[in-house]
Amino acid sequence: MEHPLPARRAAASALAVIAVAAAAACGGAQGAEGGDARKDPGAEAAQRLHEAQLLQFREAKVVPERSETGTYAELSTTKRTDKLRESTELDKPQCMEAANQWADLPEVRKAPTSLATFARGDDTLTHTLIKVPEETAEEVVAAEPPKGCDSYTATMKDGSTTSYRLMKVETEPVADGSRAFAVETSLGGETVWLYSLVYRNGGYLGTTTMLGPDSEDDYRETVAAFTEKAVERQEKVLA
Repeated sequence: MEHPLPARRAAASALAVIAVAAAAACGGAQGAEGGDARKDPGAEAAQRLHEAQLLQFREAKVVPERSETGTYAELSTTKRTDKLRESTELDKPQCMEAANQWADLPEVRKAPTSLATFARGDDTLTHTLIKVPEETAEEVVAAEPPKGCDSYTATMKDGSTTSYRLMKVETEPVADGSRAFAVETSLGGETVWLYSLVYRNGGYLGTTTMLGPDSEDDYRETVAAFTEKAVERQEKVLA
């Protein structure tokens, strides 16, 4: 199953939250195991996290071939996103990871991770669950984007440009703490929205991200409601 957005639109939107939306950005994983699990020291713990993922939320159903598990830095999604980041220039370089500075934290890079991708018509929803020290999860949720990153422009390797607008989204707190934001992407006269909610649940760091046209104007409510159900699932499976 292919990502519902054309590749260029999806890749451009990904730069707004370079790792959180990596599966949506780069077309997802090559397989549910995220590579050769025998060589990945985080494989077993990551698979345990994967068992705590939802299989469906309302009309959004999980897409196994676009989901993966393993050590965060070793995921095919992470590697492709790193390459995308290297080939893109921003008018404000400090904004490359404005929404998710945490992606390069050593504690995250070496952590067991489960990434599940869901499809709902033209919308893609991803949920990433990472096992990290509680203090790391607290640091991530408390982080704020650099000043001046409420808007910025990216130039892709082919010379095309994309403009972004980053804004904070008010939602009710989830689990032990959370924050949410939205990114509006303008590309070739089209608008693509990305809503993301970052939360911590004890020693687990989670992100719920929704990418697409937001034609039903329900992304904000959907990511919040999905996350609440995801946390309930975690408490049953990982307790």
